[in-house]
Amino acid sequence: MPRKKKSKRGFKLIAFKAYHDTDADILDWWEGIEEGERSEMIRDLIRGFLGVQSKRRKTHVINLPELVEVRQDTLWIRDALNDMPAYLERIIQHVAANATVQPVAVGQAQPRASPVETQTHEPALTDAESQRRTRRMKRATW
Repeated sequence: MPRKKKSKRGFKLIAFKAYHDTDADILDWWEGIEEGERSEMIRDLIRGFLGVQSKRRKTHVINLPELVEVRQDTLWIRDALNDMPAYLERIIQHVAANATVQPVAVGQAQPRASPVETQTHEPALTDAESQRRTRRMKRATW
């Protein structure tokens, strides 16, 4: 005997955009809701605004701001740990690209650089600049 097919529930998808710069409070609230409860929460809010009684049974929920903060901190830590390998890779590449010092084994002395001698054929100051500096030094009061 063939079974009768159960018909699927019809639905209409209702969506809206929330922007990070102007709707941060809404997004924080949204992220605080468990993923399986978000649709029910939106339905309850809309029904509450319309003045219609909610169809689902309300369970007693303890609202502790400390737990919300702990959850947000935990999510932040999880995201930071997930991003850590890529971050360390970028740091290592940056250091390697800008490195002018070669790595040295532990216990090994670094080679000393020989002083660079600069030979100039001109004096550091011209005679006129030297005389001007001497006059200024005589006038200076310490």
